[in-house]
Amino acid sequence: MKIDKNKDNKLISDNIVSAQVIALNNHIITVKTENSEIIKIKQPNSTKNDKIFLETMKDILRSGLWIPVNRVMQIIMRYDWFDTPFEEYSYV
Repeated sequence: MKIDKNKDNKLISDNIVSAQVIALNNHIITVKTENSEIIKIKQPNSTKNDKIFLETMKDILRSGLWIPVNRVMQIIMRYDWFDTPFEEYSYV
């Protein structure tokens, strides 16, 4: 049985972590993981003109909710918290 690992010798599934939004600035979403790792995520191009996305991020920031992010790709994961088909599990 082959186990996929990334260049840091960690399981690829370890790349998806829970994080809290701690700042929203200039199309950058800053999140903090459970291990206090700070990750800066560029706002997805598909949401640049989406006011609902920005308001949702503000609500998540205020409430302190934890959201899934891919720490290596530095993207917000859509599955588990948006009503989205699995095939479209990340913002691109």
